[in-house]
Amino acid sequence: MGYADAIRPIRNRMRKFEYASVLQQISAYLQVDAGGNDKHAPRLPWVAERLALWTLRDKPHLYGRVPMQLPDLIRCMNEAWNAMDTAIEWARQGNPIDLFVRSVLLAQAPHQTAVGFGAFARQIDLLNRLDPASRLSRALEASVGMATNDYLQLAVFFWFRDEGRIHEVFERSYWQVLTNAFGPSNLHSFLKTIFKSRESVCNEMGQADEDEWFQPNLLYRYPFVVHDRHPFFWGAPTLRRHFEYAFSDIVGRSEDPKVRQPFEDAFESYVGESLQRSGAEVLAENEVRLRFSVQGPCCDFALVEGDTIVLFEVKNKALAHTLPASASVRTYRSKLSATLVKAAAQLDNVDSHVLLTSGCEDMQVHQVVVTYGDLMLGSASFLFEGKSESDAPIVLSIDQLDRLIEAVRLKQCSFSAFFCDHRQRQAEPATRFFAPAQLLEHPPYRLTSNPRHIADIFNPLFEQLSRRLGADIDGGDSPIRIELPSEGPRICESA
Repeated sequence: MGYADAIRPIRNRMRKFEYASVLQQISAYLQVDAGGNDKHAPRLPWVAERLALWTLRDKPHLYGRVPMQLPDLIRCMNEAWNAMDTAIEWARQGNPIDLFVRSVLLAQAPHQTAVGFGAFARQIDLLNRLDPASRLSRALEASVGMATNDYLQLAVFFWFRDEGRIHEVFERSYWQVLTNAFGPSNLHSFLKTIFKSRESVCNEMGQADEDEWFQPNLLYRYPFVVHDRHPFFWGAPTLRRHFEYAFSDIVGRSEDPKVRQPFEDAFESYVGESLQRSGAEVLAENEVRLRFSVQGPCCDFALVEGDTIVLFEVKNKALAHTLPASASVRTYRSKLSATLVKAAAQLDNVDSHVLLTSGCEDMQVHQVVVTYGDLMLGSASFLFEGKSESDAPIVLSIDQLDRLIEAVRLKQCSFSAFFCDHRQRQAEPATRFFAPAQLLEHPPYRLTSNPRHIADIFNPLFEQLSRRLGADIDGGDSPIRIELPSEGPRICESA
């Protein structure tokens, strides 16, 4: 029995109930933290997302008139979970354990990881770097239907909502403040970016495919779906993913190199400035070529720290529905050939030139591929044909690299200590981690607060937003106030 066949009896069970009530129960389940203080409460939000997708694809007129209740939804979710035990291919022959673990964890990850600020901050940083008249700026504005700075300011009011509190944004007093600050036209344009009709979602999602069972944030393109004039919300993780990668998603859909290249250049500049905060010597690409007489492909940055050199190649790649969540090694190598696989060749070439440079023969060289988002590839060594894990580049997302840089800046560790520690741990099954970033959760690398520069990026936007709302940074007459604590920004309602 295949994936589509396994869906059929569960879908038929859901058809016994009234269509809107099925969507409502799924929406409510995805918004409520039923566990309270119990972090190990039995919950399957990622399974509920699949039921939402199956229902949205289905025909409403085939559903009954009996309202669905929570126990009915739970039964459907349990049946779905049990059916997929045998209906889908969990472990592909020849795949390394990294890919098996990835496929098991990927759909659950958005519901089990802490909220971060880096991805949203980088969109603010992008706007700070762009020429407003550039092709990329115009493409972003055309896609969101408004000034991009206005879009981000409006987005924060939704982005910071906790589970079960999204309705507060639409309360009359709250909405009136936003209308006064941004104008009805901007609000209308903004809502069009996050509210989609069931019919349009159904057309865009296409036929059921086994890979969707493993995909994270399955409905991130449609955080609110409207059916029969009623909106259904799919939970905070979906909404956060939608906003945090809004601009990179727009760029990813574009075939225009004058849209894509400025985005990649801005991301590369961000990485370079992040590396500079470490206090180590950082060489840009032209300086790398000159210092090490590099001929042929070159990497974006080299960082010199004592007798250690760390080579960095930056690639604009993040999780999206277009990247398979469960596939063969061959498929991943093909999908990532122009980014991560290419990066390995660039890093290898520079590495060989470094070791041929006078005075560098005994230097310790580490290779790092920096991605825009966490691809959850584990060690990622399977991507690099002919390489052992000890020789393969380390893949870190920019958020992970920022955390390491901050730990170095605070003198908690050095780059050399981190990468050597990682290599040593990976050599022993008893001490190895699934991914390099997991080491950042352990002393001495673990941070107690967000990297300092994140607040530096947010502060100007929040100051603009505070002035726009007619309130100072500590509050005012507005029912909305802005707070900028050290761990990250918040939006609160005034008492």
